[in-house]
Amino acid sequence: MAEANAYYTLADEFAKITARSVFLTGKAGTGKTTFLRRLKEETQKQIAVVAPTGVAAINAGGVTMHSFFQLPFTPFVPTAEGRRNLISKIKMSTSRRKLMQELEMLVIDEISMVRADVLDEVDAVLRYFRYNQAEPFGGLQVFFIGDMYQLPPVVQGDEWNILSQFYQTPYFFHSKVIQQCSPLYIEFDKIFRQQNEHFIYLLNEIRSNMLSYESMKLLGSRYQPDFKLPKKNNYIVLTTHNAKADRINAEEMTKIKSKTYRFEAIIKGEFPERNYPNEAVLELKEHAKVMFISNDKHFPRRYFNGKIGEVSRIEKDKIFVHCENDKDEIEVCYETWTNIRYTINKQNNQIEENELGSYTQYPLRLAWAITIHKSQGLTFDKAVIDAEAAFTSGQVYVALSRCRTLEGLVLLSPIHKDCLHVDPHIVQYAKSKPPLEILNKQLENDKKVYNQKILLSIFDFKRSLVDVTSIQELIRRNSTSFNSQASSFIDELTTAIKDMDSIGERFKHQLLSICQQENMDQKYLQNRIAAASDYFLVQIDKMLSSIRQSPVETDSRENAYTFTESLRIIYQELARKKYIMEGIKEDYSTAKFFERKKTFKNPVFNVNAYSLYSKDKGEHSLHPALYRLLKQLRYELSEIYDSNTYQRILSTKALEDISNYLPLTMKDLKRIRGFGKQKIKLFGQEFLDLVVDYCRKNELESRMNEMPTVKK
Repeated sequence: MAEANAYYTLADEFAKITARSVFLTGKAGTGKTTFLRRLKEETQKQIAVVAPTGVAAINAGGVTMHSFFQLPFTPFVPTAEGRRNLISKIKMSTSRRKLMQELEMLVIDEISMVRADVLDEVDAVLRYFRYNQAEPFGGLQVFFIGDMYQLPPVVQGDEWNILSQFYQTPYFFHSKVIQQCSPLYIEFDKIFRQQNEHFIYLLNEIRSNMLSYESMKLLGSRYQPDFKLPKKNNYIVLTTHNAKADRINAEEMTKIKSKTYRFEAIIKGEFPERNYPNEAVLELKEHAKVMFISNDKHFPRRYFNGKIGEVSRIEKDKIFVHCENDKDEIEVCYETWTNIRYTINKQNNQIEENELGSYTQYPLRLAWAITIHKSQGLTFDKAVIDAEAAFTSGQVYVALSRCRTLEGLVLLSPIHKDCLHVDPHIVQYAKSKPPLEILNKQLENDKKVYNQKILLSIFDFKRSLVDVTSIQELIRRNSTSFNSQASSFIDELTTAIKDMDSIGERFKHQLLSICQQENMDQKYLQNRIAAASDYFLVQIDKMLSSIRQSPVETDSRENAYTFTESLRIIYQELARKKYIMEGIKEDYSTAKFFERKKTFKNPVFNVNAYSLYSKDKGEHSLHPALYRLLKQLRYELSEIYDSNTYQRILSTKALEDISNYLPLTMKDLKRIRGFGKQKIKLFGQEFLDLVVDYCRKNELESRMNEMPTVKK
């Protein structure tokens, strides 16, 4: 028991105080689901939970992998071209990109069902959107949870024809990313579901592909082909197909002559039918055999997921169930399952679970029969296994391990040894499990590495550098849409961030050198942190001030949005750096870092580069008043011509040229870049009249002779 607790504690500490990726496995009933639930509740990290199927995701309190990462459902080819094609198909919003960057831990539940190529897709997406191509999953800690001896990934024949050219097997551990950097293997080996040592030994032999003659004989003793379900029974039939389970349940229901009650689920918002945890219209009768499909959230715990009982009575909207060996009947309450979406809180950059929809229904389903697939994760006191159809070894193990005792198990058809074959690749992968003492040593080392990683991240400005570079490229591609100050402003900001990142890199090397000393001087380390923080705080303040005074203006709504949002991200990231540095410069610790990070609130950001809302009133023009009049005319013309982009009327650069060089004739106006024949014809005279009138009132002369000649 002490060793079992040791593995649980190790997994918990690797999750919470290291950045190590872990494969957490264990036999059925060893507490993996409990671990995940507690991890979600207790971790201070920004966490997201995903699973390969909708039902698995709902049960894990997460979302599907395909929806979270916006993955296509076609096979993925793990080549450079395949990765480029994948990224080109993913249209990720700014907020979704931000979510990917803020994520500190990803949990993938039911990893046994995840195909190798899907995991490589996840890796490619994270590397790209986290701006970290060098590290697996973009440097993100990943917890893989599941039992490889249970249900395998689903791969169609035509899909495997493609994938087999790149993968040894479809299992996740043969993905390219796992081959590059394998997660630490931790196994929970204390079984809470079964207590009978002979039965546990039998199940272990099936898992290890080493079924002995004695165990085969023991399993054969449960073969009872003529077994008839007793009238009053606590057995559940496990079948391989939905149709058979539905037929058995329907037949048993018809045998009960009492009244049928219908209970309709309350479905709110977005909740896909494929993810329903049970029937949307639940039909029950008194004396019907039912199974609870969730754990009791009230105290005392009266039922658990998989507990079987009989409907004792139904009163209006109240259902009462009596379970064998229970003194009292259970009044069943509604259960609500939620369909969530992960979003980023724009106020504090915290990842939040937003409810998209909910499904409320009694947590019951008919329990004379259920498919083996739906039984994964459940526990039964008595089970009848109908194995007349051939099925995989994973299904065999799932079916057998659902039952608490060997005595509670009945086989309607014999299970032959060849049906119990376990893929040798799984057995081989299981050999990578390190002993307890190695795990303990690894933990101590990883804690130090994690603390160093957190400290170094404070003085890392790579993310801001990537973001400002993307703005630079945006302005370069759309130069005519932006005003003349845009390029110089963003070039100066890029240079400032680049210089700060360069200095930050050198300081990070210093920190690493200090931290790796055998007898590290904590006081000296703190002094260096304080000195560096003082320097960077001054530089950050300068950049924040510069950003707030951004002179950038564009007449394109789309470009304005992209620019403004990208600049907002840079501003908020720098502001967060400042807030964290102010909090740790006198007293650094990992706890203080997370405290500052979680209490940070994004500052107000009032910059808007769109011409209509821009604070730029033409101060950079030789004639600001004329510039403002030209902007107003452009706005009025856009309304007349129903143009959703000012650029279609006249570019901001053209407005600046007009206000600076003062064209007074139609010939002059034609020299202004942006005025083609069509625009001259439509509204050239209106712009010309405005300029002529302004020059007359202010006694100004044209400066067109000073205007550089530019090819149109």
